[in-house]
Amino acid sequence: MQAQQSEETLRVPVPANQARIELPDSYAKMWPQDYRDLVANYTLSNGQTLSIVSRGLNMYAYVDQGPEHKIVATGRDNYVALDRQLKMEIHLDDDNGAHGWLTMVVPARNLSDGSVVPEQVMHLAMR
Repeated sequence: MQAQQSEETLRVPVPANQARIELPDSYAKMWPQDYRDLVANYTLSNGQTLSIVSRGLNMYAYVDQGPEHKIVATGRDNYVALDRQLKMEIHLDDDNGAHGWLTMVVPARNLSDGSVVPEQVMHLAMR
């Protein structure tokens, strides 16, 4: 028996290289002694600032004055927000500097002309 194809097939293009932020099945909670060296402000390639802060027993990250996102370790030097809005790789240098990258979700926004800029995922380097 051969399946009949619907005449109303809907095709939706999906970019192959679209960045996504996924929360892996397993991740590690970090304790304050584990992330003490990460607590800092990092300059991003677009001029914004990624801040990592400690709140009690948890680590949070935010960009500029944006909302805080609780983050967890997903591997060596890799972190992701539990709400899947941020993902980062941070390598601490011997000279107290750091390098790496940040992937973040930029929410949809309404423009003054009534048009809408859809949600986007940005990939930024740390300087």
